[in-house]
Amino acid sequence: MRARLAYLRLTIVAAAALLFVTGCAYAAAKALPKAGWHGEFGAGLSSSSGVALTTSLNSTDRLRDTVGLWSYGGNLSYNYFSYNGVADVNRLVTTLQVRRSFKSAPVSFVVGSVRYDHNLFDGYDHYFVEMVNAGRTVVATRTMHLNLEAGGGARQNYYPTGRSAQDEPVGDVAMNYVWHLHRGTRFSEHLSVMGARSGTLVTSTSGVTTTLIFHLALKFSEEVIHYTSLPSTALVHYATTTTFTTLNLIYHIG
Repeated sequence: MRARLAYLRLTIVAAAALLFVTGCAYAAAKALPKAGWHGEFGAGLSSSSGVALTTSLNSTDRLRDTVGLWSYGGNLSYNYFSYNGVADVNRLVTTLQVRRSFKSAPVSFVVGSVRYDHNLFDGYDHYFVEMVNAGRTVVATRTMHLNLEAGGGARQNYYPTGRSAQDEPVGDVAMNYVWHLHRGTRFSEHLSVMGARSGTLVTSTSGVTTTLIFHLALKFSEEVIHYTSLPSTALVHYATTTTFTTLNLIYHIG
């Protein structure tokens, strides 16, 4: 039941995003990334559902440097919990990105990225994704910011059993939305749909961040990960939907 509700939530978010873009695209404005170093470092607790039903330690870090129309950045997210020496949760996701913006209105940009994803409970030992996306900033106001992206690339899947590694082409569409609800408080939503021959991966990450004092903030977020299909064996049947509900203390720089 929880998996169905999570998948329904993803569908509602995608439909709402499409309606929002249709109604607000005319309000798009020029908005280039701010120059210099920007980032956040976070640590806290995460509660997961799916195969692993437990509370784990969580770390989420982001760092970006912008020079002119070029931006270089990286993201890292890590969840870990073990009981009696056996890992119940062990997930590491890291992404490196290079972005080239163009002086147009709405702002257009191209993003090249490399992603590494290791999760013991999705049927893969780990996989790499190399992607090139083209995007546009369709809404850029004092309170709202919305980017849309689409592109393609390749993914290399590695399995925990003796199964051979698999290379496959992938296509991707993504949305990044930020709404400044109040001074010091903002809502964010990242939605990504990546399609491949082995199945489609839908990821939705929603969060609310509130500034506590100076550069310290508290962030509550929920990540829903849904695979239309997963590798399985006679001994293990992996859950196609996993959620991570996280509460982190965040330190901002820049």
